[in-house]
Order: sequence, then structure tokens, then C-alpha cells
Amino acid sequence: MTTGNRELRERLERLREPLTSDMPIESLETFEASWKRALSEAMRVPLSGSDARVLATFQRDVGLLPKYKSYAIKASSPLGYSVFFQEPRRGFSFQQHRHHKVEIFHILEAMPGSFALLCTLEEWTAVYDEAKFARWLEGAADPLYERWRIPLSAGDVICLERTGIVHTVIGCVLEEFATASTDMVDRLHDQNLGASVPPSYRRDHVLQLLRDTPWPEASHLVDLPGRNRLPLPRRSFPGGEIVTLGDVPGLHASRLRLESRRLAPVQNSGSDALVLFASRGGASLLLGTSEELEGRDIPALDLPRGAAAMIPPGMSYEIAALDTDAEISVHSIHPEVALGEDH
Repeated sequence: MTTGNRELRERLERLREPLTSDMPIESLETFEASWKRALSEAMRVPLSGSDARVLATFQRDVGLLPKYKSYAIKASSPLGYSVFFQEPRRGFSFQQHRHHKVEIFHILEAMPGSFALLCTLEEWTAVYDEAKFARWLEGAADPLYERWRIPLSAGDVICLERTGIVHTVIGCVLEEFATASTDMVDRLHDQNLGASVPPSYRRDHVLQLLRDTPWPEASHLVDLPGRNRLPLPRRSFPGGEIVTLGDVPGLHASRLRLESRRLAPVQNSGSDALVLFASRGGASLLLGTSEELEGRDIPALDLPRGAAAMIPPGMSYEIAALDTDAEISVHSIHPEVALGEDH
């Protein structure tokens, strides 16, 4: 092991305890920033298969970081993948991105009354009235705001690729594929202002929620101009398929579906870093250099339901379902996009 690699492992180990402790978002994101710096430095140079497995195992052991809000639990990776568990009829503030940030929302469960709201900043500014909007949000009829409301169903995919779009999601369990793991928004109407974090929001509760993450039977793109549901690109192989949820410069989101005891084709991360999240069933991950995967004399990493793993650039990997069907969310992003200093 080189001195640099030993230093990386030591840096990660120093972060293990704080990253697995309950604390306010601001404090947790201080330690997350340290994790990002370590990852950024590590991913600037080619890594050995052994070091790639260290990064994958550290993400798996630490888990998605729990961030507690009054309306939801956000469980996130420093590379920009998150799962949100919103309270019924609660959700994001009505917001727009302050800086360029791509977000792909995949609705895993839609509770009664769930919806998204989407409009341009110009449309919002022209008609927004705080009191009238608050009454509409509480159930009063108002066609000015109702025209922007999109009722949601499990499997809906919404892609936000530019600034100047006012948006929210209310009353859902959803996964988010984003170019940053932290908030970068202007809150234009914050219905959550002053609300307290529920006392039940604790790490053990989050781990159970992740193990019980729902999955949709099928996924489809919400065509924003027409509000229609459109089919998503998919690639089938013996025993499974890969469904592309979104593909924009610097970010690719997909779902890998595998029948029990079947293998996905060997893939390579190329110039991207990946987050894998096992949302259904358990899986096994074989990770290393292309030579290591050809020889197959490397340890496999267990990826139980609710767990995540990280794959650095330039690595080959193979995913196998265990005794039940499995679904793996795959968040693929350029490291400089996810780990840039402006994040």
C-alpha cells in the first residue's frame, strides 16, 4: 500500500464516527465536505482495485447520510444521489435553483394527495400572492395555481435541467439524482418555515426506512409541457434490464432490474463515479480493475437491501441478484461535477 493510499484510508476512518452520528444538517455537511475533499483528491488519479473496494465498502458501511427536515428525511451520498421520505401532504418548499443544478426525481411511492408543481419563474412572479397561495395549498380552489399542479403516481420521472423553474414535490417517497448533494435554492414560498423536526427522526429509523424502500412496478417520463407519461429507454439482457431514467451532460440515472440469482453484464464506470443503491432485494458486487474481474480472484461486496456502494472512475464491476429479484438505482456522474468546490 502506498503512503497516499494509506492516508486516504486513514482520512476515511477518521470520518466514520461523525458520519454515522445523528446531528443537525449544518454540522453533518461539514463532515460531508471533508469526505468530498478526500474523494476529490482520490479520484484525480487512477486507483487500484483494492482502493476502489475501500471506497465502495466505506459508502456501504456509512450508508446514505441522514439529513432531518421538518417535512422529510433526506438520505444522501456525497455524489448527489438521495432518497427522500416525505411526510403525507408535506414536501419541499416552492423553490428555484440559485445556480445551475440538474435534478432527476423518480417517484417511488405517491401518497394520497401527492403532487408536483412546475412553472417558470416569470409565470410565478406574475401571479404569486403569499396569502392566496397559502390558501390554495390548504385546499382552496384557485385556477391560477391549479394549472401548475401535476398529480403524481409511483414510477413518475421528472427532470429539471435548468435554472428559472419553480418546483416542488409533495407527499412522496422519491429518489433524486442530482449534480450536488446540498441545497442550492431560492425558497419562494416556504410552507415549512418554523416547523420542527419530528422526534422520531433518528438514524435507526432511517436505516429501517431504507431497508423498506418501496419500488414502482414500472417507470415513465412525465412530459412537462403536455403532462403526458412517456416510455423510458430500456436495454434488456438475459435475466434483467436497464431502464434509463435520465441522461444529461455530466449525469446519468438508471435502474437495473435483475431476476433472482441472475448476473448483469460486466460494465465499466469509465470517466464517471457511481453510486449504487439496492432498493429491492439484495445483491452482490464484484468490483476491481478489468484484469481483476477477468481473473475473478477478488472478494465480492454484499449489498443488502437499503445499502449503497460507491464506484470510482475506471473500474469494472458486475452485479448479481441474490435469492430474490433485485433493483439497483445507478447514479453516474463526473467527479468534477459532483465534487467541485462550488458544492
